[in-house]
Amino acid sequence: MNSEYINKLDAETLELLAEAAHKVWMEGKLRDGWKYGPVTDKAGKIHSCLVPYSQLSEADRKSDRDMVRGIP
Repeated sequence: MNSEYINKLDAETLELLAEAAHKVWMEGKLRDGWKYGPVTDKAGKIHSCLVPYSQLSEADRKSDRDMVRGIP
């Protein structure tokens, strides 16, 4: 998929891809020993976004959608 195609995705498809990308990111963090905490602490391997996509704030979901849009 090129970025031109991704930029033309409908909202539902974009949301599904963002959710999948978040899941992959989260699984990687958990595999590396990160845990959920309300405040991110990189040194302590604690991240506030280690929750299901549906529980993210709108700002964090937007970050995931923006990341998907940036895939070359």
